[in-house]
Amino acid sequence: MSITRRGLLKGMAASSALVSAGLTPHAVSASEQKYANESVQKKPNLLIIFPDEFRAQALGFMKQDNSLTPNLDKFAKQSVVLRQAVSNFPLCTPFRGMLMTGQYPYRNGIQGNSHTGTPGFFGGKDFGIELKKNTVTWSDILKEQGYSMGYIGKWHLDAPETPFVPSYNNPMEGRYWNDWTAPDRRHGFDFWYSYGTYDLHLNPIYWTNDTPRDQPLHINQWSPEHEADVAINYLRNENGKYRDAEKPFTLVVSMNPPHSPYDQVPQKYLDRFKGQSSKSLNTRPNVQWDKEYLEGYGPNYFKEYMAMVNGVDEQFGRIVDELDRLNLANDTLVVFFSDHGCCMGSNGQPTKNVHYEEAMRIPMIFRWPGKLQPQQNDLLFSAPDIYPTLFGLMGMEQLIPDTVEGTNFARTLQGMKGDKTPT
Repeated sequence: MSITRRGLLKGMAASSALVSAGLTPHAVSASEQKYANESVQKKPNLLIIFPDEFRAQALGFMKQDNSLTPNLDKFAKQSVVLRQAVSNFPLCTPFRGMLMTGQYPYRNGIQGNSHTGTPGFFGGKDFGIELKKNTVTWSDILKEQGYSMGYIGKWHLDAPETPFVPSYNNPMEGRYWNDWTAPDRRHGFDFWYSYGTYDLHLNPIYWTNDTPRDQPLHINQWSPEHEADVAINYLRNENGKYRDAEKPFTLVVSMNPPHSPYDQVPQKYLDRFKGQSSKSLNTRPNVQWDKEYLEGYGPNYFKEYMAMVNGVDEQFGRIVDELDRLNLANDTLVVFFSDHGCCMGSNGQPTKNVHYEEAMRIPMIFRWPGKLQPQQNDLLFSAPDIYPTLFGLMGMEQLIPDTVEGTNFARTLQGMKGDKTPT
């Protein structure tokens, strides 16, 4: 069944009226009703932090990779950790499409990376691979519900338009990759500090609310560190510079590392693995060391990958620590996940977009003090489930469009019964 924007807004108004009257459209238990009533009283904030290519095995508390993730380890002890979360299509744009729409790639049309190719290359405008402008995403709905909406970092959901902007990857391998996102394609986000896809992590570029398309900001700072700085300023919101302080907020921080190239990492993070090599760190038994890999990929770059993971962990910790310092923790659902992992030589594979554990298994961690009890759960959870589960947790289940194909697992995360779980 299709849904129009007008129909969606009517449904949202009707659902809001039901909730305001103390009614719900389905029978609920006493514990569910208590949770719903609390959610109605005050809309929660939402903070999403998701790096690119951060495999689940790289979480220190998982005790698989020889990684250093003290901040995520601490965060996990306060959270619901889904150990069996997977990226259904372990590639950047398809995951992001599932995240924003709650639909599988064959429904939302995002079946490859967004870039504009030349004849003979798969992807981009040649095949219409991008998030459709008229698609109603969860961010559109939250904006209509009165949220301040912030997006920082990698977007990678629009195919570049001509004339192409100057960028090291325009063109690269016969394709054009990077571009700004026009204001009418930002899906409700009113604070914008982003780019399409740009992998020079030590010298990133960004477009802001007011930046002309042909004049992106060039930054001389590692992108996760810079994005953490911007996120912290957004949370502090001094003099109301970043958002309306009277509204609940949603902030997405989409870091590009530990995505390749793996040598784009500050030396201080490499120094934390001093005396170690990629071979001494990459100890998975399925790594094939004697195979020839694509230049810049494979197991010989594992030390650099671990350094990036450690750096992302540090910047994640800075953001969450600031949220806590501002006494926003109890009012904010914080979620950490990644779009996919990478093989780094496991099963003889250099990177992602293959159906092996190292590419598909991703972190999926939810924290909300007083609302979610810390636990580790083997629920089979995937990308289209994120959207409906977020709305379920935030007391907005009635606003989930019927076009969403994912499952709302909020009750499972809340320790309740009633969700239909995969077997």
